[in-house]
Amino acid sequence: MLIRSNDSQKLSPTVAVATTASGSSDAREQHATGKDTAAARQPARKLAGTALPPPGAPLRQTYDELKARADAGDAAAASRLFRDTYHCVVARERLLSMPPAAGLMFEDDTSKVGPEQLLERERFLAKLEVRLSDARKESKNCEGLDETQLLVTPIMLEAARLGDSGAGNCYVDGYIMSDPRLFDHPEWLPEYKSNARAIAQASVARGDWGAVAQLQHAYAKDGYGALLLSRIVAPDAVQNYRYLKLRRLGANAENARYYDRDLLFVARSLSADEVAAGDAWAQDAYLRYFSATPENSVGAYNSSSCPDPDN
Repeated sequence: MLIRSNDSQKLSPTVAVATTASGSSDAREQHATGKDTAAARQPARKLAGTALPPPGAPLRQTYDELKARADAGDAAAASRLFRDTYHCVVARERLLSMPPAAGLMFEDDTSKVGPEQLLERERFLAKLEVRLSDARKESKNCEGLDETQLLVTPIMLEAARLGDSGAGNCYVDGYIMSDPRLFDHPEWLPEYKSNARAIAQASVARGDWGAVAQLQHAYAKDGYGALLLSRIVAPDAVQNYRYLKLRRLGANAENARYYDRDLLFVARSLSADEVAAGDAWAQDAYLRYFSATPENSVGAYNSSSCPDPDN
């Protein structure tokens, strides 16, 4: 494997996944034989013969089973618990925030508003009503659960550790900072510091372009990605170049020119050997991890965040 230093080795997605998922002390050997890929893609156990509760089942009825299975290492149960809990909490937040916003619109003076603006306003209010209706239905699914059960951050972390890339993107993006219970749980920030980078690196090894973007922006310190992640990794031109090159290999025609420009700029601060090593690293990672998702669908100056609760 092409590495620059011991510190660079720690920042490599292949090495981090190998040591995190398999516990091997010989990360270089695992990368050379491809064992790290297998470990990254099989991070958790399945409980044999146990189906998940039917879709749409109220969380209050499924929570205990899903939580017990997630705690036992069932990745599918952990993912389901994360999504159902996340949707429920988002729904409750919408029920608090949307009615006041709609009320302010009704107080607006529309006497001087044109027909097109009035029509647009009505369309917006209609969409708002649909979202409120959906939020009311969703929030009913978690009635009867207490506030401790509805703590999203630890549930998200567990799902991310077990290989859920959506949970990983959300966790690495810094959802923790918007969790209203953050100050009740001072242990969450040290946990983030210990886990976020490894989670992102493991997601890279599962072919997740969102995690590639998160890491690249963090090493670049460019302000486009997960700001919390950028607080726990030092700026690193070598790592920035590697992840940027990886993004370029999967870029579509719309974004390729942006990556080319940024690569030229970053390469000015690197030696010829570092650029060559970065190109080789990116090519290896692209072939090893992104054969199933060869196109980078994340915009050049975008980064993945939390799942859309409406999907």
